Amino acid sequence: MLTLEEIYELDPTQRIIDEGAGYGAAEMLKAGVPIFYRDEAYPETMEGDLFIKEYPNGAKFIVRKILTADYRLLEEKIRLINKI
Repeated sequence: MLTLEEIYELDPTQRIIDEGAGYGAAEMLKAGVPIFYRDEAYPETMEGDLFIKEYPNGAKFIVRKILTADYRLLEEKIRLINKI
């Protein structure tokens, strides 16, 4: 698996895209909307159905997102990853 720095070296525009996504995520948190993302610090979130869910109050959980056969999106909290 490539690190972010290796990805940025291969494709410098990816850094710009990621910085823009970071800005958008910060704005969503300010507006009171939780965000989902992957983080190399939690390797289990780098692929598959596990993500980090961050709430505007700073709480972060590892969650599983599941798309059902009838196209409903379910979410299961796996574990808290920080204390607020």
